[in-house]
Amino acid sequence: MKIYFVRHGQTEHNKAGKVTGHIESVLTPEGIAQAQKTATELPPDFSIIYSSDLIRCKQTAEILNQKLQLPVIFDPRLRERNFGSLEGKSWSEIGEDIREVDKNQQYDYRPFGGEYVEDVKKRIFDFIREISRTEKGKKVLVVTSAGVIRLLHNILNGEVHEHVHNAAVHEFDFPEKF
Repeated sequence: MKIYFVRHGQTEHNKAGKVTGHIESVLTPEGIAQAQKTATELPPDFSIIYSSDLIRCKQTAEILNQKLQLPVIFDPRLRERNFGSLEGKSWSEIGEDIREVDKNQQYDYRPFGGEYVEDVKKRIFDFIREISRTEKGKKVLVVTSAGVIRLLHNILNGEVHEHVHNAAVHEFDFPEKF
């Protein structure tokens, strides 16, 4: 099943170079414009939108849906990785070593009370298996965060994506028995 993933538009935390994770951060005017531009480029044949329940993803999904006019389901399984006590700090504050661990999706690392990547992987794959059953034959759009998209690129394609652009669309083809 092909599923299309969109990263949320730029947020205040993105602009300030801060780790966001589960912290709420609203879209900037540029983030709103990014989502509006993506909306104009989306084909009209999607059947449903799923979105993380974090405000940045909700805002992006609502902007995309101004064109698509579809049901939107908010699901906490689509949240970014929880970075624990690192959330809200700037990337420069937390150091290069931790950035390398995050970029390379190392699975045995729990950032200061946050989630193991394996925990994120489990909840994302549970979501994918569920919608593969419930939305079979439909074209599905998912709004989430960069970490989720990086994780999927890493696991499905063996690729490391250091930067996932705001409001960019990523297509993933999941095997039937995922």
